[in-house]
Amino acid sequence: MNIDQLPDSTDHLFSRDATWQAWLEVERALALTQAERGMIPAAAAAEIERCATLDQLDREALATDIERTMSPVMSLVRALAERCDGDAGGYVHLGATTQNIILTGKMLQLKRSHRWLKAQLAAQLQCLADLAERGAEWPCVSRTNRRHALPITFGYKVAGWIEELERNVERLEAVEARTFVLTFGGASGAMHSYADEGQPLAEALAVRLGLGVSRVHSRAAVDGLVEYITTLGLYAAGCERLGQELYTLMANEFEEVSENQGDEVVGSSTMPHKFNPKFAVNLLAEAGELRSLMAPALETARPSHEGDASCNFRLYKLLDQAGALAYRVAATQHTLLTRLVPRPERMREILMANAAPLMSEHIMLELSEEIGRQRAHDLVHDAIVASRDGDLSFAEALFENDTVRRHYGDRAALDQALAPEHYTGQSRQIALAMAASARHLATRLARAFEEEKEEEGSCQ
Repeated sequence: MNIDQLPDSTDHLFSRDATWQAWLEVERALALTQAERGMIPAAAAAEIERCATLDQLDREALATDIERTMSPVMSLVRALAERCDGDAGGYVHLGATTQNIILTGKMLQLKRSHRWLKAQLAAQLQCLADLAERGAEWPCVSRTNRRHALPITFGYKVAGWIEELERNVERLEAVEARTFVLTFGGASGAMHSYADEGQPLAEALAVRLGLGVSRVHSRAAVDGLVEYITTLGLYAAGCERLGQELYTLMANEFEEVSENQGDEVVGSSTMPHKFNPKFAVNLLAEAGELRSLMAPALETARPSHEGDASCNFRLYKLLDQAGALAYRVAATQHTLLTRLVPRPERMREILMANAAPLMSEHIMLELSEEIGRQRAHDLVHDAIVASRDGDLSFAEALFENDTVRRHYGDRAALDQALAPEHYTGQSRQIALAMAASARHLATRLARAFEEEKEEEGSCQ
């Protein structure tokens, strides 16, 4: 899969015309499936199929009629029926209800956007794999509670982003079976229009459209759609975590990373020296907007009785927003990662500026072999306090202790133990393992993208 194949945006998938075309696709699929099951004449289904494209309808006339009827599907059905020759128009929308068409059309729109989103995630995983491999041996300082902790490598930091993204991919794939589901049971969901043919028709229609199928076709069962938005919200939160980390590390006080923006990009209209982050800022803004949709989505999860348009209207709008935003967030994060400029020499400089105290754990563990963990902790802590409050360095304060002198023998051995570059734990191994994992998942997602693209074409 070539990243150049991916669009900059999927907003077009949720446009007015795309929505109408999705409804027409459902009407076409319904007619063809009914004909296969002997419910309507095959000739009528063929005529409906021929006419069920938006290019054959008068868009402005349709918009005007929708404004008049306040029933968009009814207006669309009327326009399609009038476009058909002979008596075929009389078989359009047979047994269906408005929400069957709107909801199923929304499933088609979302599924297309979802497929493109996963392709973007494959590209992100490839970028992160490259970054983890490159940074596997770049020593830097870890920070907990915003304070220096232990030496790690930059690749280890990236490995954490990879694993979180892998979990988000896992969530997005798991929710597919509960989200992309056909609910097509007529006005109240109990198959009044279809009787015994109802569930077999729904199952055949679902296969044609590439969807799962409900067992109870309740229009009030929207939890799968709400779950999809909340899953995208969790993905957005992960993007915010990555974006915020990089945004922070771009500050003058750190400058461990920067963005490759090009010479023509302007940081400030009044301060020519400013070199402001652009891509990280965009990511934080867009991801925050996507995450903010979780709460209103949960508000729509409580429709009344067997169907509730007040919840539907809000939910469908949120689905459009979330679907388009999720892809935009993924595309922006990919841009940030491809434009990221790591500065390993600056990472090392910051690490070495506070090198010895960062090794307090290492010294404690070595001394604990002789005096036990708790006494070793107290000894090292006392040396830290002495170096912080007095004129001694941490190494000098340590070496004044008899236990330390006895354990290390001479100051050179202690200084060697205080060198942070080689005390990075399993950072390198973890970074390389997660890079390999990311590449494996990216390959699987890319392969699935191509397969689903073929499947999408066969369902048209």
